[in-house]
Amino acid sequence: MSSRSDALRSRLDRGLRLLRQRTGLPPSVAAVLFVTVVSLLLRLVGLGGRVAHFDEGRVAYWTVRYAETGVFSYQYIIHGPFVQHVNRVVFELFGRNDVTMRLVTAVVGGLLPAVVLLLRDRLRPVEQVLAAGFLAFNPVLVYYSRFFRSTVPVAAFMLLSLVFLVRAVDRGSPLALYGTALFAALGFAAKENAVVYLLCYLGAGALLLDYHLMDPPSADRGSDVVRGRLRAAYATLTSSAGRRWTGYWLGHGVLAVGVVAATTLFFYAPRDPNGLGLWSSLVTPTRFPTLIDATVADIERGMEYWFGHAGGTKCYKDTLIAGYQCFLERTLGVLGRFAGPLTILAVVGFLAERYATDRPRPLVMLASYWGFVSVLGYPLGTDIFGAWIVVNALVPLAIPAGVGLGVIVRWGYDSLSTTAQPTRAVVAGVVLLLVASQVAVTANTGVYTRPTADTNQLVQYAQPADDFRPAIRDLGTVAPHNDGTDVLFYGSELVVEGEGGGLIPECTVMVRTLPLHWYLQVARADGDCARNPTELDQKLGDDPPPVVLVHEDRRSVVAQRLDGYEAETYRLRTLGRPVTFFVDQSAVANASAA
Repeated sequence: MSSRSDALRSRLDRGLRLLRQRTGLPPSVAAVLFVTVVSLLLRLVGLGGRVAHFDEGRVAYWTVRYAETGVFSYQYIIHGPFVQHVNRVVFELFGRNDVTMRLVTAVVGGLLPAVVLLLRDRLRPVEQVLAAGFLAFNPVLVYYSRFFRSTVPVAAFMLLSLVFLVRAVDRGSPLALYGTALFAALGFAAKENAVVYLLCYLGAGALLLDYHLMDPPSADRGSDVVRGRLRAAYATLTSSAGRRWTGYWLGHGVLAVGVVAATTLFFYAPRDPNGLGLWSSLVTPTRFPTLIDATVADIERGMEYWFGHAGGTKCYKDTLIAGYQCFLERTLGVLGRFAGPLTILAVVGFLAERYATDRPRPLVMLASYWGFVSVLGYPLGTDIFGAWIVVNALVPLAIPAGVGLGVIVRWGYDSLSTTAQPTRAVVAGVVLLLVASQVAVTANTGVYTRPTADTNQLVQYAQPADDFRPAIRDLGTVAPHNDGTDVLFYGSELVVEGEGGGLIPECTVMVRTLPLHWYLQVARADGDCARNPTELDQKLGDDPPPVVLVHEDRRSVVAQRLDGYEAETYRLRTLGRPVTFFVDQSAVANASAA
């Protein structure tokens, strides 16, 4: 057995040397880059396969309106404006469809594993590869990287911000400090909960500081240690060299704050070609104070909204505690089903780092504290449950998970010698196989084969259960050749009684008809509404619109008025909201032949 172990270890070593010769890179770097390529492929393949979720449709709709009108203002209900600005460019370059809608989020999520390359000073080579693997292959991260939502971008940007801060400390690099500022600002531009990330960093940093103040113990009381450290720091900073160092970094710190302010202003400032806007204010500097005031006011309203009501009751429970328990149980359910290995190994990595090493590494401890408190905190802070909140915990927990699995891998690798027990290598191999199998199986069912099923815990209830896009394609075919209304909504289930539904056509009930508004924009179709049978008869007339949408309960009433139309019913939510599409196939055929 020992000779076989030696031979296997020898082959592994030769393979690593060959990899370095072929790539010219350290094996860990080459492996992380390979993992990142696979990560991108996993997020890009079949990217447009799932019909748009309510949230996706709403944000995509406003992005198209921004692209068409040039008018933009921060709307906190759809979170940060980063994706709107970026996707406006994407839509103009590559068109508007479900693939281009999700492309930016997919690329950001796909590149996330490469971030660990910036932590080479803090993580061992095998830990880098394994942490990258968790970021690349976890089903929750894959699913929501294929979802037009800002959860993955804010997690990625805030992780990058922290990583650049670590590099600024390690390397003494002002450029890294600017990277910290830029990505922190991008995180806030992506989603308002970037502020929560900063609070997590401060809390975790306070725990680390408390630990290191007494490591190693140098006095009988902690207060003596604190006073000693403060005296030493004061003496250093007030020396001539210390003053120069302080002035140098203070200057760069001020400029970094300027980067944050400029980036935030760029993304949050309103745009209006005929009124107050960023570009017009740059041309007319006297308007700049007004622009800043308007931008700050918008941000304040958004922050008051999101942080003012997030702690309300949940799950229709009577008390905050009961609601929190409900959301926490759902969170733990998602973790157990789709991130069990990552979560367990993160605990292993934390315990190994905290209690099995002489000096726990601050990065590993900080990421652990950050991740664990996110598991407990986000169910309290969110107003509507979605498995996307788990992303905020899984991104930091990937670091201690890589450490935990690294302990097992090294344990098995070190056993491949004549003086150790080779059975350890078998155990380590089995653990790796189990982790990979669990990830592969849950990713296949949760991400690719059942991405809209109500029984899939990754699916939020506002996801349409049925794919109605064949009807939308027919609408897109006939709309360019139709002079009047392209699609007519009918019935109180879909149409508001008064005015101002919010999205075009404004007569629709937005919360019941999204994401249809996005698909009307994709088809470049004009919509209208009929509120009662009299209006329905008037608007159908002798030349009815090529597409009519009604709630399923009104299907028989409308069918009597639409001879020759084909009808299909689709659910606009995981359960319920059945809407029947009546499509004039003769109009579609004529438009196709034109």
